[in-house]
Amino acid sequence: MTAPHRLKALLAPASIAVVGASDTPGKVGTSIFRNLLEHRFSGSFYPVNQKSSTIAGQLAYRSLEDLPEKIELAVLCTPAQSIPSLVEQCGRLEIPAALVITAGFREVGSDGIAIQQELDLARSKFPKLRILGPNCLGLIHPESRMSASFAAGMPQTGSLAFLSQSGALCTAFLDWSIREGIGFSNFVSLGNQLDVGFSDLLDYLADDPATTAAILYIESITKPNEFITAAQKFTARKPLIAYKAGRFPASAQAAASHTGALAGIDEVYQAVMERCGIVRVYDMESMVQCAELLSQQPNTTLTPIGQRIAIVTNAGGPGVMASDTLIDQGGRLTELSAETIKSLDECLPANWSKANPVDVIGDATPERFSQALRIVLADPNVDTVLAILTPQAMTNPTQTAERLVQIPIPPNKRVVASWMGGGSMQSGIEALQASGIRNFETPEQAIRGLMRLIDYSTIRHRIKESEPVLTPPTDVNAILDRNRFADTLGLRNATKTAPILVTEVDSKLLLNLYRIPTPRIQIATTAEQAVTLANSFGYPVVLKVYSPEITHKTDVGGVLLSVHDAEQVALGFDTIYTNVRNKKPNARIDGVTVQPMVRLSNAVELIVGSKKDPVFGPVVLVGLGGVTAELFQDKALELPPVTPTRLHRMLKSLRSWPLLDGFRGRPKANIDALADLMEKYSLLVQEQDWIQESDLNPVLVNDVQAIVLDARFIG
Repeated sequence: MTAPHRLKALLAPASIAVVGASDTPGKVGTSIFRNLLEHRFSGSFYPVNQKSSTIAGQLAYRSLEDLPEKIELAVLCTPAQSIPSLVEQCGRLEIPAALVITAGFREVGSDGIAIQQELDLARSKFPKLRILGPNCLGLIHPESRMSASFAAGMPQTGSLAFLSQSGALCTAFLDWSIREGIGFSNFVSLGNQLDVGFSDLLDYLADDPATTAAILYIESITKPNEFITAAQKFTARKPLIAYKAGRFPASAQAAASHTGALAGIDEVYQAVMERCGIVRVYDMESMVQCAELLSQQPNTTLTPIGQRIAIVTNAGGPGVMASDTLIDQGGRLTELSAETIKSLDECLPANWSKANPVDVIGDATPERFSQALRIVLADPNVDTVLAILTPQAMTNPTQTAERLVQIPIPPNKRVVASWMGGGSMQSGIEALQASGIRNFETPEQAIRGLMRLIDYSTIRHRIKESEPVLTPPTDVNAILDRNRFADTLGLRNATKTAPILVTEVDSKLLLNLYRIPTPRIQIATTAEQAVTLANSFGYPVVLKVYSPEITHKTDVGGVLLSVHDAEQVALGFDTIYTNVRNKKPNARIDGVTVQPMVRLSNAVELIVGSKKDPVFGPVVLVGLGGVTAELFQDKALELPPVTPTRLHRMLKSLRSWPLLDGFRGRPKANIDALADLMEKYSLLVQEQDWIQESDLNPVLVNDVQAIVLDARFIG
């Protein structure tokens, strides 16, 4: 027999004690205990109060030690200063879970931080004790009628889990869901995530047979590796929808590389969600739309939503509007089969639309509307039908809804509705929703919700793809050279006070250690040395300023391309010194680098970069490169390792993808060569953990090869 998950005592306890339960109006402990009482929690529950002998007419206990049984969950509502000792008491009594409702911890400043540190120390003494909170609204488990929260109302039992860091959003979402009849398996406010966070909850819910989908409201992630693992486990089985708050935080520090300017915090979260298979939404309305559709699922294995959508409507305008929204969102109207068209011809007026959307005409009776929907739903080319009804003179919305709900829905198909209008539509809407068919106020809302879940179906297929991961070379000398590189330059020096800019010469040396192709490069400290090197390389050559203090060499006139002879090399050497002295008079110049000028016909300039995110670690970027990389902002981010399959997805998301894919007869770029480069580069940024930012710009790629022309690493 499988042992119960460690969070079961927290999320679905059989017994509860409310420490700080009270009869005083307005107190949190009063609300929580009355919620358990009034919603008739199916387990046992006890009030704990040092000063009162009864609470809400129930016998009260002075402490957890006085309870008549060993409880599974202690709900702590007392002042913040008392919480650390209560947590220690829970640990000594071997209570498996504690819910800390109380606020007044790190969110209130230095005094609260000190109390939270005490709480964390108390928790650390009892590793088996799981704690939710502090500073949270609480949690609700509708199946057992448990509301260990100070929120009002009890939602229906359902298969949707809702996890939020915002207690206020919880109350709004809960109020809406009760009105709309949305059911939940679990409803959880996370608070400060001292212990239990998103990763723990997703790990539990992935295995929970009562949960078929989840919606998250995220402000921050505290355990990034565990979050990614748990989210991937969840999305391999069930849809996971997330809203990430704080998309546009102002940058407090100028970026030291192109990548630093291109890869913001929100883009990193986006890359994480894409890797995890999470469907991201950007507003409350989208969360609501997804909840409407996800709550339609039975408490069994979730059936993915197919992409083939048909519309049945009694008004042409709303059908066209829904079609526009569908196409704008990346979806498509399915083509109805010839048999379906023939059957519709037999039951609809001669002036029906003859195509999808199926306009059954404004005078449609309930019989005509339902018959058309039944025929369309049976079409093998249709996965989902959106039924749109408007209140016209001949319309009977209630009878139409009653006939619609009697239509058997084939396996793996679904029907959603938009009964558009006001009071005259209400009884029909109630009939639809009572039968499990979700109704949306507008067709556009229905389409947007459907497309988010279609996104999940696409993502789930993608994350199931099997793709090889690069195996690092086992050459002992190569490994030693890689390890020595950072130590030689002092890049892991814990006492460094400022970022270290690795020179282009050393940057290309590092790339070569990972067998990433670059042109040969040498340093000249005099014009004569530059000429000698150029003669040995062959013309034309490229000259660049060599300085540890200059990040963007082009901006200071520090780059000369296509230098064709010795005289131009000598003159170019002096020109670079003059340009840099004029633009940056105090910069240290250690010479000029000389390297062969790489000419690739039909080449595209890309930027490849990395940035170490403070939460998730290194992320890798690819996009349109050159000096205009920051101007066009055409880029895609991914977590390493970047395998060929992932690189293809990144490239195809770029606006500049046609340039790589043979635009107007150009030879297609050698994506295999670029994939090899990207795999090695993503391995590099994983192994070289000192790297804060880096960019390879430009990376030239044509139909033959991919090569790095310039490189910059910052540690």
